Amino acid sequence: MRLPRISSWPVALKLSLAFLAAALLPMELTAAYNLHKSLESVRHSTLLNLALFAGTTAARLDQLVTDTGRTVAQISTDMEVESFLSNPQPDSVARASVQRTLQNVVGSNPDIFSVFLLDKAGTCLASTNRDNVGQDYSFRSYHREALAHGSHVSELLTGSTTKEPGIFFSRTVHDGTGALLGVVVLKLRGESLADMVGALRPGEDGHGFVVDEYGVIIGHTNRDLRFRSLTSLSPEVLKLPVFDRRFSSVGIETIQALGWDELGRTMIRAAEPGHTRYTDAQGEGHIVGFAPMKTRPWTVGFELPEAQFSLPLFSLMRSALVSVLLVSLGVSLLSLRLVRGLVRPVLDLTRAARAVQRGDFASPRVAVRTEDELGVLASSFNTMVAGLAERERERDIFGRVVSPEVREKLLGGELRLGGETRNVAVLFSDIRGFSSLSERMDPQGVVALLNEYLTEMAEAVRPYQGYINNFIGDAIVVIFGAPLVQPDIERRAVRAALAMQTRLAALNARRRARGDFPIETGIGICAGEVVAGQIGSPERLLYTVIGDTVNVAARLEALTRDYPQHSILVNPAVVRAVRDEPGLRIESLGPIRLKGRAEPVDVSALHAEDSGTGTPPERLSG
Repeated sequence: MRLPRISSWPVALKLSLAFLAAALLPMELTAAYNLHKSLESVRHSTLLNLALFAGTTAARLDQLVTDTGRTVAQISTDMEVESFLSNPQPDSVARASVQRTLQNVVGSNPDIFSVFLLDKAGTCLASTNRDNVGQDYSFRSYHREALAHGSHVSELLTGSTTKEPGIFFSRTVHDGTGALLGVVVLKLRGESLADMVGALRPGEDGHGFVVDEYGVIIGHTNRDLRFRSLTSLSPEVLKLPVFDRRFSSVGIETIQALGWDELGRTMIRAAEPGHTRYTDAQGEGHIVGFAPMKTRPWTVGFELPEAQFSLPLFSLMRSALVSVLLVSLGVSLLSLRLVRGLVRPVLDLTRAARAVQRGDFASPRVAVRTEDELGVLASSFNTMVAGLAERERERDIFGRVVSPEVREKLLGGELRLGGETRNVAVLFSDIRGFSSLSERMDPQGVVALLNEYLTEMAEAVRPYQGYINNFIGDAIVVIFGAPLVQPDIERRAVRAALAMQTRLAALNARRRARGDFPIETGIGICAGEVVAGQIGSPERLLYTVIGDTVNVAARLEALTRDYPQHSILVNPAVVRAVRDEPGLRIESLGPIRLKGRAEPVDVSALHAEDSGTGTPPERLSG
């Protein structure tokens, strides 16, 4: 019977023969040392992973606090909220509108428990929770601190009405003269803390938790440990105002201490991420990775019993020592041959992988020398490299079909079917009389004209990071503030519009020089809220923005045909944002009823101050 060739032997068999042939007596002496080092390495790696879990979760909690604070700020500046607090009449249209606004805020974010409005005296006038209305909350810290400082973020408190723990964000509401009207309060669910620390699990017996600046556990994956302190709280601390009625609403009059003093000393008000260990009441050791939050004086921790990773290694050490005693001391020539045959294809794969890491998809091809698993691996690697090269080509093509911003979000899985509310500035631009121009040109000429014109306009928008949402014939739709959040979206849109006029003037100069007719355009800019996201079906999606802001921008652009002396028309939100811009002249056209809208819009025209038609955008302040 003919034996199969060595090149076709399974890798497991060849490794077994190689290890058996190469095993020597000194392994018995070094096994304990190596496994001890392995234990230390695993322990160190586990500590780093726990600290990484803690840092990641702390960053997510910081983002949650920041986003919630922004939501409260937006509510406090809402004109309907200001109007209602100025005249809180029962059963009024303003009350119904404000109630819908508050319900929309709660409905858009599952982490928000409720939102309510207080007057200056602390009486609840409107709330997403009907039980709050009419209640007096003047004694709560979030009302007092907001009146004193303008805004406030509380510790984890239990609501006197709902008996549910939460974090209260409050902010004062003022009218146009700066007079105090009341306070808007948003309650973030306390369960959100536990949900976030529970999203990452360091092991089967591991836990995540959050402690406040006094060492009280305000979120823990083990519900039995919530609202307990790591260390004993002194009478002076318990008398602080922050502990007044903090948990009494849920029946907790005294905060029990866990006696983890070593852990408490390390974690409370930690300035930097780190790791430590502690021993619980049963004498079991635990390791902990922790990281402080930036927005609140809280610390996030992840803990794991030391036995969870040490016991398997000790068992492995005992088994290895027994195995070493049974290993043969002989070394054969076969082991050398087998090891050489194993190392060579691995080195080839390493060199090819480094080439791929450098972005070289053309040269890394691995020679397939054997028929075993390494040969299959080499063949699969070659197929993978070919697929990566094709993917890079498709990625480049994809980037020409959609914007780079949308492409990266799509490939990263950040854009899903649905949308989110965004504050954006929408710019519509259109060629005046394009239909008449098209009648005088053949189709090839129309395409050449559009390509030349759209190229110039796209280059004008690029420096201001505007997202070109669509080319609709001769029209251009540009979004500022989506899909990427941007500051100064109104100023960016205005700068881009002036840059478009400047480039259009240069384009017309070139067209006149070669005997072509010039082009005139109109631009409409509207800033406000929209729903931005993926619209369509799972088979075919389009990232776009939808809302009244988009419609008004389109109507403003169309209105420029009735005002040929004004090329750029904007809504009041844009005017408020750029009214102090030097080198910019703003002319109010008054309220104008736009097509398809019941209420008129205050329309203004923008001009570069020195020429009235298009100052280079770099002259505007930045």
